[in-house]
Amino acid sequence: MQSIDDLAREITALPASEQEVLLDRVAQINFQKGLADLAGKYRARLARKGRVDNAVEQVWEELHRIREEIAKRDYLN
Repeated sequence: MQSIDDLAREITALPASEQEVLLDRVAQINFQKGLADLAGKYRARLARKGRVDNAVEQVWEELHRIREEIAKRDYLN
């Protein structure tokens, strides 16, 4: 695997337009990785609570109920 310095030199040698495309792609990959990590944490939480096999509709109902509770508590107007 290349060192960080080698990668940095390679990237700075690219034309500005290619650097921009590369940075956009890195941001997109990081975002997708973050979503996958969050989904994994949520699945683990559901598994700990014994709710990992709940139907999708049941999960959505629970999320809707939580949202309504927060709205009533935090947004009284």
